[in-house]
Amino acid sequence: MTHDNDRLLTSHQVGELLQVNPSSINKWVNDGRIQAFRTPGGHRRIRVGDLVAFLEKHQMPVPKTLATMTRRRLLVVDDNVKQLDALKRRLKTHSDRVELATAANGIDALVQVGAFKPHLIVLDVFMGELDGLEVCRRLKANPDTRGIDVLMTSGQLTPTVEEDAQRAGALRCLPKPIDLSAVLEQLGLSQVAA
Repeated sequence: MTHDNDRLLTSHQVGELLQVNPSSINKWVNDGRIQAFRTPGGHRRIRVGDLVAFLEKHQMPVPKTLATMTRRRLLVVDDNVKQLDALKRRLKTHSDRVELATAANGIDALVQVGAFKPHLIVLDVFMGELDGLEVCRRLKANPDTRGIDVLMTSGQLTPTVEEDAQRAGALRCLPKPIDLSAVLEQLGLSQVAA
């Protein structure tokens, strides 16, 4: 099962999820309430992200199945286990919207990226074996992973470290402890209550 906002659903699938007649879904589409696409055969397809936005806008409950489909995947890489555990605890309240994976070193992170396919990686700059800067460089050099957003973190953040991180391809640097609201915002979930 795809867990992306871009997954397309038929009117019938949306009707089943919301427990309404597919003709009601088609009416909402015709009225411009829900954005939909047409296939070459004339059938409607609705993006999961557009459906969730419609439900939230109209203060309608989002079915659990649908909420699971819109979860954003976050990989956090830090060789400090205490930092990882603290972030895991803080993200528990967002588990309906964020699927979290962690790695304790750069090599494990690179292995996990292929299988987990994160939307965002939060990467510690200073780690043993393979540091965060090199992990970021490798991700950005690979056509399959260069589109993944990377935030770097450090407890020893300096302007030089920030410049190095941006040269490696990171969007920006965050000081430790990690600002959870900045991570959620980068995932496109800033509206989620902390």
